[in-house]
Amino acid sequence: KKYTPVGEYAKRKKIPLLSPERLNSKSFSEKLKALQPDLFVVVAYKILPKSLLSIPKYGAINLHSSLLPKYRGAAPIQRAMLNHEKTTGVSTFLIEPRVDTGKILEQAQCDINDSDDYGSLSVKLSNIGADLVVSSIEKYLTKEIKPYLQDESLVTLAPKIMKEEFLINWDKTASDIHAQVKAFSPYPGAYTFLNGKRIKFFKSELINNQSSRQPGEVDNITNDFFDIACSVGFLRVYKVQMEGKKMMPAKDFILGMPTLKGSRFS
Repeated sequence: KKYTPVGEYAKRKKIPLLSPERLNSKSFSEKLKALQPDLFVVVAYKILPKSLLSIPKYGAINLHSSLLPKYRGAAPIQRAMLNHEKTTGVSTFLIEPRVDTGKILEQAQCDINDSDDYGSLSVKLSNIGADLVVSSIEKYLTKEIKPYLQDESLVTLAPKIMKEEFLINWDKTASDIHAQVKAFSPYPGAYTFLNGKRIKFFKSELINNQSSRQPGEVDNITNDFFDIACSVGFLRVYKVQMEGKKMMPAKDFILGMPTLKGSRFS
C-alpha cells in the first residue's frame, strides 16, 4: 500500500496510523472517538462527513492554498496562475459542512513570480502553510486569535480543472497561453498538435513583439528555443514533450524537426 509523506513518517516513527477505505465507516469513527481528540487538522483531503467533524472537542482546522474567500474550490493554485494573479497565499480556517466557507484563523501571503510554475508555487505555499498550521493551532487553542467570518461579497471560485483546459488555443494571447503552460507544469502539461502528434509544453516565455504570422505558426528559431505566434505576441518555448517520448529541452526538439520553421501548431 502506498502512503502519503505523513503516512510514511508515522510508520517510520511508529506513530499509530488509521488509513480507512471509507470515511463513513463505523469502526473508523469509533476508533477516532476512542482517541478523544481535541482537534483535527486537515490538509489536501476529502470532505469530512458531519459525523467525523463532531468528534473533536475544538473542531477541525483546514489549510487551503488561497487567501480565502478568493479561490474556494479544488484548484486554487492553477486558477490563480491562469488568472494572472501576482500574489496568492494560504489560509487556515475552521471546517464547516460547506466547502471552504468556515471562519478564518490566519492567512499568509505569497508572491507569484514570473519564473513560477504550478510545481514551484506549490512548494512555496506548502512551506508557508506548514508554518501557518502550527501557528494557528497554538493561537487558536490558547485563544490568542479569534476566528472571523469570510466576506461573502468577495468570494471567487476555483473549480476542478477539466481535461479540455489543457489544450492550447492559439487564437488566445501569448500572455494567456504562457499562463496556461505555467499552470499545468510540471504536470500534466498544456498541449497542442503538430502534424497530428500531441506536443506538450512545460517551460515558456512571453514575447510581446507584434506578429504578422498566423496564430500557431512557428517564427523565430534559435539553438535553444523557438517562437510560436499567438493572436497577440509570441510564446517562446524552452521545454517540450513529444507524444510517446520523454520531456526534452527545445534544442533537442529543434534538431529532430528540420521542417519546424513555418510549421503551424493546431
